Amino acid sequence: MSVNGSRVPAPAIAMISSLESRLVRVKYIAAALVGVCVGALLGGLAFAAMGTDTTATAFVRLQNPADLTAIAAGASQVTPDNQGNTSNFVGGEIAYLSGEGFAQAVARKMAMDEPAELNVAQASESAVVTISNSSKSRGDAIRTVQVAIDLYRQELAQRVDEQLRTILAALSRWQQDETVDPVRMQELARIRAAVELQASEASTLLVVQPPTPNHDSSGQWLIGVFLGGLLGGSVAVAILLARGRRSGRAAMTATLTDSVDGVLVPAVDLGAASPDNHDGEQARVARTLYAQCPTARGGVLLVIGASPSSGSAEVAELLELGAADQPPSVRVRHGGVVGDPTLTPELIAAATGIVLVARIDADTAAQAVALRSATADSDAPVVAAFTYHRAGGAHRKKRKPEVSPRQDVDDAERSMQ
Repeated sequence: MSVNGSRVPAPAIAMISSLESRLVRVKYIAAALVGVCVGALLGGLAFAAMGTDTTATAFVRLQNPADLTAIAAGASQVTPDNQGNTSNFVGGEIAYLSGEGFAQAVARKMAMDEPAELNVAQASESAVVTISNSSKSRGDAIRTVQVAIDLYRQELAQRVDEQLRTILAALSRWQQDETVDPVRMQELARIRAAVELQASEASTLLVVQPPTPNHDSSGQWLIGVFLGGLLGGSVAVAILLARGRRSGRAAMTATLTDSVDGVLVPAVDLGAASPDNHDGEQARVARTLYAQCPTARGGVLLVIGASPSSGSAEVAELLELGAADQPPSVRVRHGGVVGDPTLTPELIAAATGIVLVARIDADTAAQAVALRSATADSDAPVVAAFTYHRAGGAHRKKRKPEVSPRQDVDDAERSMQ
């Protein structure tokens, strides 16, 4: 709030500005808390309803099969099972399992319209391969991985069976041709047994871990609560900031104080300034406000509000209460609010002092301009009185010892210095 060029004493402006800051801060904090609660509730419910995908994972161990043709031809040893051969074999099998054809085969087996989404990866540089699938359904994820394992096992068996049929047929012909050579017959029988043994091992798929689903994350809703609360609080404060800038409430006090001759302090709490609350505290406030009013004795003190919610009627009642203790007093008259038909130019011209009432964080800068414009033609001194409404103010009655009218006047004079 700028005080440059204002006729209002700086302490009075500082007092009103401090009160305005507190009220706005409390409103923002309350809005943020409401936004946090609502956002946390909605976020928690949304994340809980969304659920999480269940991922089923299986571990299978791939074994580089022996060359059955080489064994049948009488090779003294099978293909060496070294790291290089294993890596090449595993890499090729992973490419096959990750291919579109295998995914479509799994989908056909499960009567699915789209290819199955399989994640196949090698565990470090070992022969162990992970096969996983994620799905909304726990059962679907497990079933998809199991079908993939069964199909791959069938594929391995089919590969070995095709190779084995060709080799066994050739061995059978050799045995028929070598019936007169017992040594050759024994050698062919040994080769046949070795081929069948290696074929049986090559067609076997070792499942290290069957399809196992991951544990459901029971704390997912907590993430929704946190994110929803953060977003809700931010949105609530952002909405208040945008509404405040658009409405012009933030500039109201500066607009009004820059165009008046003085400001009555303290600001009036509308929650406490009720007609039935004329206790010692309210009487003190009434005398303090009246002592600052610029009007000659016997004149008319006109009170005008910026809007129906400004509280001009309450301020007029307080000034009447303060004037009653100091005869001969002026006559306090409530002129209504700007735009009322009762607020005539004659009424304004007859006033010897004017009090303009505006409510902090409720009235706007445009209403403050209209309020001052309504009394622009008057030569009477004009002061501003600010009101506010604090939650629970109507229930807050602080009893304090009464002070003398002279002390009230001294307090007002000190606040204006």
